Amino acid sequence: MDKEQLLDTGSRVLLAVSGGLDSAVMAHLFEKSGFDFGIAHCNFQLRGPDSDSDEDFVRSLAQSWEVPFFFRRFDTQAHALKSGQSVQVAARELRYEWLEEVRQENGFSHLATAHHLNDSIETLLLNLTKGCGIRGLHGIPLKNGPVIRPLLFAGRKRLEQYAADNIISFRLDASNLEVKYQRNKIRHNAIPALQEINPAFEQTMAENITRFRQIEQLLDWAMRHIAQDVILSYGTPFRLSVRELESFGSVLPTVLFELLYPYGFNTSQVQQLANSLDSIGAIFIAPGYRLLVEREELVVEQIPEEASEERAAYEVKINSKEVTIPGGKLFLSNHTGRPSAFPGNDWAAVLDADSLQFPLYLRRWRPGDAFQPLGMEGRHQKLQDFFSNRKVSRFEKEKAWILEDASGRICWAIGYRIDERFKVKPSTRAYWALKFTKV
Repeated sequence: MDKEQLLDTGSRVLLAVSGGLDSAVMAHLFEKSGFDFGIAHCNFQLRGPDSDSDEDFVRSLAQSWEVPFFFRRFDTQAHALKSGQSVQVAARELRYEWLEEVRQENGFSHLATAHHLNDSIETLLLNLTKGCGIRGLHGIPLKNGPVIRPLLFAGRKRLEQYAADNIISFRLDASNLEVKYQRNKIRHNAIPALQEINPAFEQTMAENITRFRQIEQLLDWAMRHIAQDVILSYGTPFRLSVRELESFGSVLPTVLFELLYPYGFNTSQVQQLANSLDSIGAIFIAPGYRLLVEREELVVEQIPEEASEERAAYEVKINSKEVTIPGGKLFLSNHTGRPSAFPGNDWAAVLDADSLQFPLYLRRWRPGDAFQPLGMEGRHQKLQDFFSNRKVSRFEKEKAWILEDASGRICWAIGYRIDERFKVKPSTRAYWALKFTKV
């Protein structure tokens, strides 16, 4: 605890205790060390009477030490069927969700689980077998938010010896011996074979995990410095400089993965992207996000919802003062005479009142849309060409809003240009002042 600085002064710890060897040893160590703690037990009702006996055993531990005891019985099988998850995944989800509720509701600063060194080694080997980067090789973290794992320094044999020396009772779970589970296959088949090769396998792996964690820290340090040069803007859109990325050569896939994995892009996608930086217009899709390759940038944005409201036309009546649409608000006001000054940006416009036919409509732009951009002396131009000439990205085009009047004429490509037919003229007797604000 002291070496890894897992707790602060005055901490209260909720112990997740199943009743097995690992958690029984952890509970006794907490009691012996004088920490302020409580005990929580999950009864997943997967082993018939044995599950209830586990619950009774853990309750008796808490009562003998006069510490708070919390328990919950779950219909794990039903939850797994409903969610489409495996029983193991369902149990883990139920467990951590409930334990966090208990921790918060009862004033515990931390939650302690009894994962030990062998669990961490098994996690590393399982990740390596399935495929992972450097972040998959650090084993189970010592601390993750309020969750601490104070037994990671000790292997299972050490825990068994401690339990024997201190006459600590615990419950046996026969399912831990079944090799039908992936982790148990590694535990009972792979690790014994590796120990034949290296009798000090556990100690060697503990040293490897330490080195992998240090390498990960170095990677984090390097990526912080790389980000300063590569990232042009954060959030959505998230923009990366193509020119800076091209300088990384053979390590580019790793750099891209570190920058893009928070958005859900996988290793095969970033490998393909690394070979496609000159493929202008290429799009890569991840859950909830998409990436566009532009001339000088990679642009990552959330995928817009295809809800009907996004495709709708919003009516703007002659008495409307403001209209709220996805992503913004349009403000309108009517004035007599001619404006004394014209807007200084493309998000505001003044339009000749006599030229407009109400109601107006706000909608997304559509392929085939055309208008007469101000300054082109009345010549028509397709919006697609207008956007291309201005190097508007595909993502930005999809978000463009159009204001058209009752006759279907485009009055204003909002944020870009008004139509020549609706400009204020010397003969203008009244005008509409419009302003679009993003929200």
